[in-house]
Amino acid sequence: MRLLGEWDLPGHCGPIYALECDYERKSLFSAASDGLIAEWRCLSGRQARAIAHTPSTVYALHWLSAHELLYVGDSTGVVYVLDLKNKTLRRAIKAHQSAVFGIFSHPAESEGWSSGRDGKFIFWHVEESEPFANVYVTSAGLRGFILSPSFRGFWTAGRDGWVYEIDRARKEVVRRVQVDPQLVFSIQLSPLRSSVATGGKSGYLKLWSAEMELLWEEPAHGSALNALAWHPGGRLLATGGRDKQIHVWDVVNRERRLTLQGHQRSVNALLWITPDVLASAGDDGLIKVWHLEGLPA
Repeated sequence: MRLLGEWDLPGHCGPIYALECDYERKSLFSAASDGLIAEWRCLSGRQARAIAHTPSTVYALHWLSAHELLYVGDSTGVVYVLDLKNKTLRRAIKAHQSAVFGIFSHPAESEGWSSGRDGKFIFWHVEESEPFANVYVTSAGLRGFILSPSFRGFWTAGRDGWVYEIDRARKEVVRRVQVDPQLVFSIQLSPLRSSVATGGKSGYLKLWSAEMELLWEEPAHGSALNALAWHPGGRLLATGGRDKQIHVWDVVNRERRLTLQGHQRSVNALLWITPDVLASAGDDGLIKVWHLEGLPA
């Protein structure tokens, strides 16, 4: 495995916190502290276009390709729903009392969810862009979350170092597992839906079974581990940290395979655009697109 080359995509005027992809068109969406939401044609070399500008920092993005809707969560708790097909703002609703850190939706059903600094986990009708229920999880606040492999619940990352299991039908917390001594920044389910990766303030990468039983842990970064991204094949996992480093791990052999250097400040977001192309973004206001070769399937 090796790096073929890298592209830099400058344009934001502050730290970038969220990346999302329209995989059909190979478009990359980004959002930052400058409130700008941009779309990049990063594989064709075309420059970005500004989609929208919000008055506050944006921490979360989620793309619904079937409806061409982009959900945007900001630092004040507002969720914006952008209709990119018709180039309109469909909805702006203050769903949370403080920053929105996670937005996701069911792959087949018209249900979505969001998590926030206020400790609430909210259920949404995604087509109507309307919240319909919520669960109060913890006063410490929440970061992101994953839909469990069975689709019957969620694991949501807490700012207190715990991961909380929420039952989807009962809409209540049914279990919690401590995964970091201080704060969980990221949780990601593998594409094979067989394992879960977590990272937090301690800098440790931890790999768990689908039932959140610890399988492996590694001191991956010298300071906080901010971002995780599973390779589409499910064998590789990219991590990004406050130490400006990006590592690519082979989770089968439990070893680091590659380190990518180039960010000048903390790495906040990672996303695989194709099986050979990884995007990263950080506090330096820069998106980097890494072209790799020799990756295992």
